[in-house]
Amino acid sequence: MTIEEILTEAIQGEVESYELYTNAATMVKAPHIKETLLELAQEELGHKAMLENMLAHPASLRRGVKRLRSEPIQDYKVGDHLVVKPLTPDSTFQDVLIFASRKEQQSHELYRDLAEENEGEIRDLFEAMARDELRHKDLVERWYEEVVYQDF
Repeated sequence: MTIEEILTEAIQGEVESYELYTNAATMVKAPHIKETLLELAQEELGHKAMLENMLAHPASLRRGVKRLRSEPIQDYKVGDHLVVKPLTPDSTFQDVLIFASRKEQQSHELYRDLAEENEGEIRDLFEAMARDELRHKDLVERWYEEVVYQDF
């Protein structure tokens, strides 16, 4: 695969994630859950825009990869062992956060595995993308800790 093909596929993945979150937002009833899903959708659009910039301006690729690789990220694995339920109109905030955490974890694992199978710039790109998905997971899990654990 070329870097252009990788970026094009990654952009499509971000579009699919955006659609998943916006479709889920139309499904749930609670306004605060809708808001969270729409925030997650906006995160995906931001990631898509960054990837499109890398595709349109190859010189920005190294800067983008460097930026993604330099951001501190900690995987607390909060959602790794929780049961994921399909999203329904009656999904709770906790259900949505667990679902989103698992989705981001799956994306992280995909990019991590692709990084392991490649070398050079392509490996660097996949590693950076894996870190960014882990950053999304961290964001969702911090929300989970702030909201769900506060209820205990």
